[in-house]
Amino acid sequence: MEGVQPLDENVGNTPGRRFLRNKLLLVASVIQGLGLLLCLTYICLHFFAQVPSQYPPIQSIRVRFTKCENENGFIITSPDTDGTMKVQNNSIIITCDGFYLISLKGYFSQKLSLRLLYRKGREPLFSLNMVKFVDSVTVAYLRFKDKVYLNVTTQNASCEDIQVNGGELILIHQNPGGFCVY
Repeated sequence: MEGVQPLDENVGNTPGRRFLRNKLLLVASVIQGLGLLLCLTYICLHFFAQVPSQYPPIQSIRVRFTKCENENGFIITSPDTDGTMKVQNNSIIITCDGFYLISLKGYFSQKLSLRLLYRKGREPLFSLNMVKFVDSVTVAYLRFKDKVYLNVTTQNASCEDIQVNGGELILIHQNPGGFCVY
């Protein structure tokens, strides 16, 4: 057994070398863990950071019409304050130029003629004659200072005698970023 060295004298098994190797593995593991933590932090900040909007909020409103008065036609009320548009003098005020998606729905107690107007001297957005219900959608180009309002006429009854079920008018601006006055 002359050529074989005992285990105590083997160079790879010396206590100093084993300690140094374990220390290097520990340092490498700590650096790898910190790198992973840094990557996860970056990903979380990237996905959950608040990105400022390039455009103002989309102009929209949802109004109801439930009763009719002889002088004013259907009374428009806005039940929620989520909309960014306002009702003023029984009309929806347009503050931004652009295309608007317009939806008009409702069921009436008797036949009537209904027009949805937006500017004096212009053709109405909707013009329906002698209907008992309406469920219409259109897209129209509206401008600043336009006022969207309903006009109703009946043949043999007063406006106050008409009852409305589910009367709803929705306007949604389709191309934000154009000319707006707030």
